[in-house]
Parts: sequence; structure tokens; C-alpha cells
Amino acid sequence: MPTNDTDALADIAALCAAARAKLPASCCHRLRVLLDMILIDLDREQLKEGAASERRDRT
Repeated sequence: MPTNDTDALADIAALCAAARAKLPASCCHRLRVLLDMILIDLDREQLKEGAASERRDRT
């Protein structure tokens, strides 16, 4: 069980990437697109988390 948001986001991203990798290329286009969108949003959240932690470290 993750103890902070950064670990939770990383776990979710890993699960989405694994699920997307197991999908056959010839079908499930909408699910593939949905997983891609989730991964993009998670990347953005991780960047925000990293920037916020850098700001906290500077103060």
C-alpha cells in the first residue's frame, strides 16, 4: 500500500501501462485511448508533485 501520493501515482501508472501492454493491437481501440489519456494525466500530476516538492525544499 503506498504511503504518499507520489508512490500511489507511480503504482497507478504502472498498472495502466501493464494493462495497455496486454491489449491486442487489433482491438480495444477505445480502451487503449482511455489508458493513454490516464497515463498522460498521471505524468502531469507527477510533474506537479515534483515541482511542489522542489518549492517546499527551497523554503
